[in-house]
Amino acid sequence: IARLDAGFDKFNITFLEFLKYIIFFTRKSSANDLDIHWRPISLLCKPCAIKYDVIGRFETLSEDSEAILDFVHPNIPEFMYEFPKRNPKVTSNNCNEVFRKIPLEVRRSLYDIYRDDFLLFDYEYN
Repeated sequence: IARLDAGFDKFNITFLEFLKYIIFFTRKSSANDLDIHWRPISLLCKPCAIKYDVIGRFETLSEDSEAILDFVHPNIPEFMYEFPKRNPKVTSNNCNEVFRKIPLEVRRSLYDIYRDDFLLFDYEYN
């Protein structure tokens, strides 16, 4: 995110301009028509229509991946796989720092677009 905040080299746009594009696009069309990378997860995964056995979160990706692998293949020794270690607190702090610089009206508009994701995955809106 820090790189995004500094601007995209190829397109020479800032992170704020990108966020405004997402808002503009969804007002003009719909969140369903967003590029798959920016589309709300709730629109991609249909959590109300599909009964999932496991729901993982990015913040706990390593732990969730290990739990899923243990569930699918319980007899694989732990030394046969290793998941990258990461510090979710650092990522969270970086995100909070970047989003604090985003104007309130932009954050509110983004929340409106991604509200179901916030609710489904228990994210806080500050």
